[in-house]
Amino acid sequence: MGNDEQSKAEADFPAELPDTITLTFEDGSEAECFVWGFVEVEDKLYISLLPMDEEEDEEGGCYLYQYDEDENGEPILGYIEDDALLDRVVEAFDRLFEEE
Repeated sequence: MGNDEQSKAEADFPAELPDTITLTFEDGSEAECFVWGFVEVEDKLYISLLPMDEEEDEEGGCYLYQYDEDENGEPILGYIEDDALLDRVVEAFDRLFEEE
C-alpha cells in the first residue's frame, strides 16, 4: 500500500459538508444519502454515500464518487470511470471501515 492510497487525515476533509447529500440521477429520480466517509487515492478525494431509503438500498451497497468542491464550497461529485481506479478506491474504503 503506497502513501497515495492511504486515507487522508480527518482535518483535510471538507469541514462544512452536511451529514446527508441528495443525489439527482439522469432520469430525474433522487436519493437521499448519508455521507459515510472519505478516502484519498492518487491525490484525489472520494466519497462513499449510503442510501437512507431502504428501497433504494436493495443490494446493500453504497455509491462511490470522486469528490471536489466548486468555488463556493459546494460539493461536486464525479463518476469513477476507470475500473482499476474504482478497485483501488473500494480497497481504500475497505481499509478505512475495517479500522472503525
